[in-house]
Amino acid sequence: MKAMKMNMTGSIKAMTVAAMILGGAAGVGAIAPQAAMAQVKSVADVKTMLRPELPANALEITAAMKSAKVGETITVRGTVAMSKDAFVENRAMFTLVDESTRKGCCPPLDKLPDTACDIPAEGRATVQIVDANGKPLRSGLSGQHGFKAGAEVFVTGKVETANGTDALVLTASSLHVAKAPLPSGFFVEKQPESAKDVSEVRKAGTLKAGDDVVLRGRIGGSKDPFVAGRAVFTLMGRGLKACNEIPDDKCSKPWDYCCETKEEILGNSVTVQVVDAKGQILRTDMKGRRGLKELSEIVVVGRVAAADGKTIVVNASSVYAVQ
Repeated sequence: MKAMKMNMTGSIKAMTVAAMILGGAAGVGAIAPQAAMAQVKSVADVKTMLRPELPANALEITAAMKSAKVGETITVRGTVAMSKDAFVENRAMFTLVDESTRKGCCPPLDKLPDTACDIPAEGRATVQIVDANGKPLRSGLSGQHGFKAGAEVFVTGKVETANGTDALVLTASSLHVAKAPLPSGFFVEKQPESAKDVSEVRKAGTLKAGDDVVLRGRIGGSKDPFVAGRAVFTLMGRGLKACNEIPDDKCSKPWDYCCETKEEILGNSVTVQVVDAKGQILRTDMKGRRGLKELSEIVVVGRVAAADGKTIVVNASSVYAVQ
């Protein structure tokens, strides 16, 4: 009983500065959650809150920390802290960590560090799931519905606590748990140098498997340039005009380049994919991440995985989203 009490205390402490607010610390007041949109009575009911689609334009936690206002609904993205106290025992609460502040990548569960308290408070948030009375469910989430240390989670919810610096508490109304997280640092903040347009590289015809590349282009080439549920998309070069760049063209999906032949589209495009250490394509969506959508302009750093003269496949190691 004593050990359980100590474990619970350690978990609460790891719930960021916001968790301290449970006791009214930091002068911000106690958590006073409202009832979540989804009426859940148990952890089993949390599945009703899970969404198969990845929500677009989710904020990184450090960005959300600066802009969040109490009472508003926001969407954030992060990974469950890689620590034993990431989940509060017997409470539907967990610590979500920002990409820039998470530490480590997927150590065995029996070798996790004890606490996430050494992660800067401005890079972690507390997420809770509440019942119809606005109280956190009295059951733990660890191991349920894909929730585990290191899992990538997108949370849409109401801001219960925010002070602009180091406290952020969200009551979740919907959740998306990615089946596989992207590699740490996949999206970079600084534009890579020496990027070449996809069309330019394809025209040169010199790419071969194993070549390192830095390519610039726009997502498109078909009605659905993203592969649903997989980290794969098509990148088009500027050698072809999208339909919205053609005067008087009223195409409803200008990213499909329907005014061009299939051969021209193929000759001005590459397939971009993100793979794991075994070379398997990650089972997660790319659309919506960092605002990525059809015709988004990006720079991809990676290595050519396949080149047969017609099709080029690039394994991406990082992506820069051009603003």
